[in-house]
Amino acid sequence: IGMLSRCVMLRAKEHSEDPIKNKKLKLIIMSATLRVSDFSENTILFPTPPPVLKIEARQYPVSIHFNRRTAFNYTEEAFRKTCKIHSKLPPGAILVFLTGQQEITHMVKKLRKEFPFPKNSSRRKEMESTIPTMKINSKNADIEAEDIDFSVKVIDEEKFDDNIDGLEDEDTDHEEGFEEFLEEGQTPNDPLYVLPLYSLLPTKEQMKVFQAPPAGSRLCVVATNVAETSLTIPNVRYVVDCGRSKERKYNESNNVQSFEVDWISKASAGQRSGRAGRTGPGHCYRLYSSAVYEDNFAQFS
Repeated sequence: IGMLSRCVMLRAKEHSEDPIKNKKLKLIIMSATLRVSDFSENTILFPTPPPVLKIEARQYPVSIHFNRRTAFNYTEEAFRKTCKIHSKLPPGAILVFLTGQQEITHMVKKLRKEFPFPKNSSRRKEMESTIPTMKINSKNADIEAEDIDFSVKVIDEEKFDDNIDGLEDEDTDHEEGFEEFLEEGQTPNDPLYVLPLYSLLPTKEQMKVFQAPPAGSRLCVVATNVAETSLTIPNVRYVVDCGRSKERKYNESNNVQSFEVDWISKASAGQRSGRAGRTGPGHCYRLYSSAVYEDNFAQFS
């Protein structure tokens, strides 16, 4: 942005000297989760503050449902919530956010086993095949955060402070957001068409998420935060948000760089919930309490 802001000023100077030969540049900086004030109010970058536009996307209402308690094992909680959505709620694709490739692979296998296609069907054979992986040469490509499955950070269960005293365990039969019922023709054991989505997945496999699921089944996409702002999966009505992501962290005291699973920002959480409201009203199930959201989530990444 620093380089581009200089280009704009240089081109404006050239334009004043020869308007016909040198056209002015228009610089548009877009972001869904950026703290805009850091840049727009920086007088070194922009001597004259640039206009800030907020473009509201077409958005249907999305109901946000927080867990009463924040589960330490968020992958098990995501699996339980996804199964409950598929068994009890009307049609609509499910988008599950997890932190990395290893978690996604495990979750996809588990969901496919829980809601399989009929025996001897071509879809079942396809689902039972191994999840494809992309092998790359580390000399030619950077290892992505989602591919690193170790961390120097130890997360203690005490970190999950919901600030609720004397609260009984959550009654799973009376969770908020499950007031709707299955429609005619649906059964709790319908097959679930489960697909992984992460950036190192081959393009052919990534494109499957945009295709309609087989008749009589429901689409479920298990993704990293690549599905947060980079693309829109059609017909998503239910979002399951684990509230975490794997980020590259740098320790200034010992010059060590590591990849750690930590809370996302409130801006990112808003983007994730918005995925459920693109084609119609939807629901976002956050696997953490509102107290954790207010106390532990930064406003921006």
